[in-house]
Amino acid sequence: MLKFAIFDLDGTLLNSTPMWEQLGARYLSNLGKTAEPDLAQKLNALSLEEGARYLRSRYELSFSAEEIHRHLTRMTEDYYTNEVRLKDDAAKLLALLRARCVHMSIATAGSERLAWAALSRLGAADFFGGIASCENYGSKRSPDVYLAAADLIYALPEETAVFEDSLFAVQTAHRAGFTTVAVKDVSESNQTALKTTADFYAESLGEVVEMLGEIFKK
Repeated sequence: MLKFAIFDLDGTLLNSTPMWEQLGARYLSNLGKTAEPDLAQKLNALSLEEGARYLRSRYELSFSAEEIHRHLTRMTEDYYTNEVRLKDDAAKLLALLRARCVHMSIATAGSERLAWAALSRLGAADFFGGIASCENYGSKRSPDVYLAAADLIYALPEETAVFEDSLFAVQTAHRAGFTTVAVKDVSESNQTALKTTADFYAESLGEVVEMLGEIFKK
C-alpha cells in the first residue's frame, strides 16, 4: 500500500515544459535576434548560468553573462509567480492521495522559493510536507535530492513512490530503492526506455488517477 509519494515539479505536476523550451528564444526575440532551431535542446542540457554564457557567446550579446543570467532569472520568476499552471488532473491526483493519507513532498531541479510561490498561488502548497531542491543537493543524477525529500516526510525509499517525467531521474530513483512512476511529458524524447525502466508508466496524470483508484479499491 502506498504510504509516501515524492513528486517532480516541472513537467510532472506543473505544465512548465513549454516555458523552458521557449525561454532562450523569447529572450533573444526581445533583443531582436532569431534563435537557432535547436536552441531549446542545447539549453536543456545546461544550467541557467551555463545557458547565459552560451547565449552571450553564440549570439554576440552586449550584456555580460551575469546580466543575461539575471534577465533569464527574472523571466522565470515572473512565470512561476504569475503564469504557470498545474497539469491536467494534478489537483485530482493530489486530492486522491491525501484522502488516502499518503504523505507527499517535492524533489525539484528548480528553485525551492519559486516552487513554493507557484504551488501557493495554485492552491496546492498544503498538500506537501516540504520541498527538496537540486540547488541544495545536486543534480538528479545523484539520489541525494530524493533522499532529502523522503526525510522531509519521514519516509524510507522502499515505502515511497517517486513520480517523474525524465528517464535519467527515474533511473536514479529506481537505483536508490524507490518505486518509480513515470508520467509522459514532451520533455522526454525516449518514452520507450522510460516505460521499460519505471515500475509503472502512465500517459497522463489522469491515467495515474485511474490506476491508483483501482489499487485503492483492493
